[in-house]
Amino acid sequence: MQCLQVYKGDNLSKAQWEAFCAPIEGFTFEEGYFKKIEVSEKPLKDASAGAPNVAYTLVREIEKVKDSRFDLQGEWKLVSMGEKAITPEAQPTLKLNISEMKVNGSDSCNTFMGSIKTLTDKELVFGDLASTLMLCAEKMEVADAFGMAMQKVRQYQLKGDQLLLTDEQGGVLLTFAKK
Repeated sequence: MQCLQVYKGDNLSKAQWEAFCAPIEGFTFEEGYFKKIEVSEKPLKDASAGAPNVAYTLVREIEKVKDSRFDLQGEWKLVSMGEKAITPEAQPTLKLNISEMKVNGSDSCNTFMGSIKTLTDKELVFGDLASTLMLCAEKMEVADAFGMAMQKVRQYQLKGDQLLLTDEQGGVLLTFAKK
């Protein structure tokens, strides 16, 4: 059974999400969308131990809104670090998995992986990132600078097919293009 994240309220920016692990008859989950729905609850008599004691049925879908965070989903290649253009020979990559709140990629020498600690419509903060420890003499300058920049990321902007990762003041640290 698929569990859903639900919030009973109107202000999504202040939402306190809770796991909901019971089926809703007539409801179809669509990744990348928030849905405001009306549901009827019918108490079940004679529910066996461990079984739900309430049957949920979709009455109507009130609203369906695209979750803009899912525009970050997928693979990205670094095109610039600050003002410095990146060459294809030493080009870091980034893969964002929004559903699982995970990140991985390459710093041009080593692979890395970790979690997405915070993600809102503007904020993006990575958790600790684990990395392999290879030495790539001709790529270490890019790899080290990329790792330092990733630690400073606090916000993001999407501009066309580009993803800009910025610091707390909005200064652009890393600019990616969709792969």
